[in-house]
Amino acid sequence: MKADYDAFLICNPKGEDREFADQLVDTMQDSPYNLKICVPWRVTDGRCNARDCIRERCKRCIVILSSNFYKSEEAVSQLEFAYSLSPGFKERLILPICLNICEVPSYLQQISKLELYNMNARKWLWERLYLSLISHKNKAPEKQTKNLPDVVKSANIRN
Repeated sequence: MKADYDAFLICNPKGEDREFADQLVDTMQDSPYNLKICVPWRVTDGRCNARDCIRERCKRCIVILSSNFYKSEEAVSQLEFAYSLSPGFKERLILPICLNICEVPSYLQQISKLELYNMNARKWLWERLYLSLISHKNKAPEKQTKNLPDVVKSANIRN
């Protein structure tokens, strides 16, 4: 089955988490990324049952972790469900973003997280997120490849 969305967004839909979620969705859905992100509070087609959407309509899940995350039972339930679809992260279904230093579930400890509180990581946030979301296509974004030198040609490697 072909997925309708590149990702499903899991977060506490209140406060700072919601503000960042809206910024993330607006950025990822706009040029140059042009991705489709399923956001439960924005879907208006009446077909957004979170579990069905995660399982059948989305390729990945973005989870926004923060000190407020665990205040939303719905967000915690969605994350646990997404994890149950790919135990051991064989399919890399979940892409965590940490807004601040916060509790990270033990089953997410061993995977890379985008840490927004790390100022060095912020400048690469959108590109790293985009590359993670499209990694299944093995396609580099046009924005990333424009001014990069051809390493193989410039290395003058001889056989």
